[in-house]
Amino acid sequence: MKKLNRRQVRKVLIEELLKTDEPTSEMQQFSNSKSGKKVMTAGNKIKSAGKSIYDIAEDQTGAMRNTLVNVSEFVYKVGNALSEINNLEEGVNVADMLPTTQELKRLYKEIQKIEKL
Repeated sequence: MKKLNRRQVRKVLIEELLKTDEPTSEMQQFSNSKSGKKVMTAGNKIKSAGKSIYDIAEDQTGAMRNTLVNVSEFVYKVGNALSEINNLEEGVNVADMLPTTQELKRLYKEIQKIEKL
């Protein structure tokens, strides 16, 4: 018979304690952890950065203004998705809150355009 060390016993006990009658997603488990709380706090900071970029965009004109507005929206969406990982309601996904690849491509092209002389 194989002997279990202390770490293995602890792991098994923790796994059993975490089991509930209702299955939960890995995202839900993470959002309830200490690390998940830190990610949500960082998400709020990222949202705040998006708002700050938007305020700066208000002082700009032309293509720079439009680009900064789009950057601020992109950053805000990322921060919002991270800050809301614990608010998993029926039919709402964190992935749906993130900016789309089309938004990223559009932002990339806008930044390239304002970099040109």
